[in-house]
Amino acid sequence: MIWVELAADSDLSVIARELDLSLIDLSKLNEQSASTMLKAGNWLVLPEHSRSEVASSSRFIAGSLRTSAPLSSPPTPKDVVEIQSDQSLSSFIRDHGISLQQLKDLNPGVQLSRMLAIGSKVRVAKARPLLGIRPLRSGGASWPDLPGFTGSEAFDASQSFIWPTKGVFTSGYGWRWGRMHKGIDIANNVGTPIFAAKDGVIAFAGWSSGYGYLVEMSHGDGSTTRYAHSSRLLVKKGQMVPQGMRISLMGSTGRSTGPHLHFEIRHPGGAALDPMALLPTRRG
Repeated sequence: MIWVELAADSDLSVIARELDLSLIDLSKLNEQSASTMLKAGNWLVLPEHSRSEVASSSRFIAGSLRTSAPLSSPPTPKDVVEIQSDQSLSSFIRDHGISLQQLKDLNPGVQLSRMLAIGSKVRVAKARPLLGIRPLRSGGASWPDLPGFTGSEAFDASQSFIWPTKGVFTSGYGWRWGRMHKGIDIANNVGTPIFAAKDGVIAFAGWSSGYGYLVEMSHGDGSTTRYAHSSRLLVKKGQMVPQGMRISLMGSTGRSTGPHLHFEIRHPGGAALDPMALLPTRRG
């Protein structure tokens, strides 16, 4: 397959006719209905044999053709960041995955009231990637020791889950439309922040058929969580993430009828379970 960016709003049926493709096949390939109107800047998935037609068409942005799904790469972690806009102290430490005490230790002598003024430069904890999970015995793996930094004791295997985003609960766990829905759906606007429901390590961050842009996290108790249909990924594989840190932005990629988060919790063995059984009764 190839991916190409649209230069203008385009009807899927018109694109199929122009490239001499089956509308049904094109709809399935892009997981969109045949009547979908695609906006300029959207990426379209096409079969490889359409390469020459794409190159000669003004419908697509010249030079945008690629052979892998386009991803919004997370920024490279920095030792020092410059404050660009007003931000609360709580959201700042959450976004950078550090504690309030770490922030104080890294910026001795700086008053917290002045630290987040626009233009200020603040030292933050440097990201430390996970090197790997070593086998413990046949059929299992051990959770690696955490890096030795202040606050790592907060990465607790017995930690409870929190709600991964805010929005309207639109669909529960169970059978739906003749197939098993293995998670819950929470709808909100495109760009709504999605947070890690529990401390863990990013096991996967990228494009997954059906799920769209997907983040999968592994947790200390062996369970995993999945966050699907994102519009942008803010983490990468191997990154250690504390509970409550932003990991992606809500979107409608993959098999989706509108912007929402599809959230799954899975047992250590991989079987899905109802997230409502483990999430707090009230959303924060």
